[in-house]
Amino acid sequence: MPRKNQISPEESQLFRELVADTSPLVQDKKWHHSTPVAAKTKAKARLPAKEQALFYFSDQYEGYVSTGGTQSYAAPEEDALLTRALKRGQIQPQVTLDLHGMTQQQAKLELASLLHWCELQQLHCACIVHGKGLGILARKVPNWLIQHPNVRAFHTAPRSWGRDGALLVLLRLAKGSVAAKDSDNPA
Repeated sequence: MPRKNQISPEESQLFRELVADTSPLVQDKKWHHSTPVAAKTKAKARLPAKEQALFYFSDQYEGYVSTGGTQSYAAPEEDALLTRALKRGQIQPQVTLDLHGMTQQQAKLELASLLHWCELQQLHCACIVHGKGLGILARKVPNWLIQHPNVRAFHTAPRSWGRDGALLVLLRLAKGSVAAKDSDNPA
């Protein structure tokens, strides 16, 4: 009695007849190795600072929901009067970032770069122009901002800085800097 996995002579002959006109495949001799985990970790450590700053920004996190045209936020440990000072234009932005025409990924990278640059340059206020358009960046930018530990507050910009298409962002500076002491009492 033949074994379970054994083929009969008739089946073997039938197989030979079916494959008689075929030619064997040529081996390309290329080996595909996966990158070891240690090498991936080292490569991640070599990332530029702006890409490491993306750590804060999750696209799935929706912690801020806009209730209308005006967007306003103050970090839990901050004074709510900061948003009023931003609304009235009492705190002037020192730098502006225009995100018009960018994809979400490009905008996220540019925003991370700006926040990192502001930290290095000791700038405490920035204007982020996201535009109106379809409102995709207008919804994403506030959710990215509230995830960053250096964002103290933001508010829809006054008319002179872009109104509904822009946000004024107040940033936390390193302790002991001159700019940090000046920005403690903006109102």
